[in-house]
Amino acid sequence: MNIKEILAVGDQYFTNGVVGTAIYCVLVYIFGVIIKKLVDRYVSHKINKHGRDAQTSYGFIKNTVHMVVNITTVFLMIMEVKAFHRLGTTFLGASGIIAVVLGFAAQESMSNFIGGFFLSFYKPFKVGDMINIPDKSLVGTVEEIGMRHTIIRTFTNSKIVVPNSVMNNSIIENRSLDTGKYCNFLTINISYASDISKASEIIQRLALKHPNCIDARSKKEKESNQPIVAVIVTGLKDSSIELRASIYSKDVSLGFTMLCDLRKQIKETFDAEEIIIPFPTQTVVLKK
Repeated sequence: MNIKEILAVGDQYFTNGVVGTAIYCVLVYIFGVIIKKLVDRYVSHKINKHGRDAQTSYGFIKNTVHMVVNITTVFLMIMEVKAFHRLGTTFLGASGIIAVVLGFAAQESMSNFIGGFFLSFYKPFKVGDMINIPDKSLVGTVEEIGMRHTIIRTFTNSKIVVPNSVMNNSIIENRSLDTGKYCNFLTINISYASDISKASEIIQRLALKHPNCIDARSKKEKESNQPIVAVIVTGLKDSSIELRASIYSKDVSLGFTMLCDLRKQIKETFDAEEIIIPFPTQTVVLKK
């Protein structure tokens, strides 16, 4: 079979012939790549200009444009095949029924897409924020808000993929709101025989020495000489007195490190000052 015969056969299957279809598909592909590159450059410029705040919304826009361009490119290429072109024309006539069927089939996907749009538009949290979803027992840092799901990296360095519809309907605690003041609660139990005032003074002294501890008092609290670190009694238990200290840090990660350091320092200081941290004991009576 010579070239003319091949081209003649190609004319039977392709709308613009073999050569025309090949050129058309290449141009469509190049045009799609150019659009995605321009969008990527625009999004990168906005993120570099506005920082992390822009990454959430513009990242979602970039993913959406990429999806639309890819689907459109594939569709335009497929329509060059005459069989698919005729099939597409037939589908077009039954578009109403198809739209209803696809609507039911893609209900969950559309819910996730709409959920991602609302998350990107209203921004209850941003990429890089540390969030807590209590009903899912999930705490971690937001890495990406996509069209279908949100990716959260946990403290164990694993990635959790959560559908946007779930994120949009959940009660979320954003621990990275730009307040610069995060309250960390440190709970310590001491025995009834221990001195409460002495234990409270030790906790305050050690907390104030820690580099991550900050003064978050308001002007009114400073004027009334409220302590930087407040220690209160939150419970009288069966075998212990529960003390709770409120210690502020700039963010949750610094607060976590501070609490870890303070627990060790408080335990060592309590041992030296003869303040007892009670622990469960059992009395066993042996009868002969």
